[in-house]
Amino acid sequence: MRVYRVAVTEIYRKVVSVEANNEREAHQRAWDAWNNTEIILDMDDFEGAEMSVLDDGQETSGEKLPEDSYVEGFDYGFGKGKGTAKNGR
Repeated sequence: MRVYRVAVTEIYRKVVSVEANNEREAHQRAWDAWNNTEIILDMDDFEGAEMSVLDDGQETSGEKLPEDSYVEGFDYGFGKGKGTAKNGR
């Protein structure tokens, strides 16, 4: 049995309207609004998730890893490399 490091990335997306004089200003105003929690993304904005295997794995030494660092025997259905799941929207 091997232990692999897998990066889990959740993707959320919300389209907002921003008044601005140009694209750069619109980008900055949206960033500032998000940073000031004026734009909140929630589960309704969930678009998908990506799983990326980051290494070739390590042989297990028989001792347990901290529970929050791995999922024992869990199969996401993805092979080595990158996988993406979408919520169907």
